[in-house]
Amino acid sequence: MTEENIRQTLSEIEDELSSGVPAPDLLNDAGVGYYLLGEMEQALDYLQQAVQKDTSPGILFNLANTYSGLHRPDEAIDTFLRVLEIDPGHIGALNNLADEYEYRGDTDKAHELFHYLTHLQPDNALSHFNLGNFFLRQNQHIEAAKCYERALESDKSFVDAYHNIAWILFKSKAYDDSIKYIDKGLAVKSDNSDLLSLKQKVRQAQEDTAG
Repeated sequence: MTEENIRQTLSEIEDELSSGVPAPDLLNDAGVGYYLLGEMEQALDYLQQAVQKDTSPGILFNLANTYSGLHRPDEAIDTFLRVLEIDPGHIGALNNLADEYEYRGDTDKAHELFHYLTHLQPDNALSHFNLGNFFLRQNQHIEAAKCYERALESDKSFVDAYHNIAWILFKSKAYDDSIKYIDKGLAVKSDNSDLLSLKQKVRQAQEDTAG
């Protein structure tokens, strides 16, 4: 949906809101629209109004994401926890709560949640990839690579997992192995710019080492 489409839809929603008692679903839709436009303060205003009328998980989740977009982690965490009180298996809330804990510096809580998600969804490649990214951000490259390998067991077309393993191998100066993973990723998506860029760096490093 283009910005013009979103603004047109918002205009229609706001006309409807002004014509009667504001319904929570319309307030939520308005909040989501402004969120998509990156106008977070407007999004927050509408979503806070929506939550006063309806504390369903979907509306609370949108409010929590808006707090996150405004870099207000404490309020985001509190609101994601409210979602999980109602729906303990809400995958989006669990993932985003882990992100917020990490952003706030609570790495133990973040790790616990990312790890929990891999048990909740053992065959979901993205859960293992997200845990791998957490380890990568903590400079735990071996643990990260194991998670990316687990992601590839579930989804052999997961190009970003090939890239991240190749990057780790590149940083470890295991250039030949890095190229193998790059080529596996390129076999899935031959025009992936991240893989092509990394391959160029690895080839250059190989030449520099040889020279």
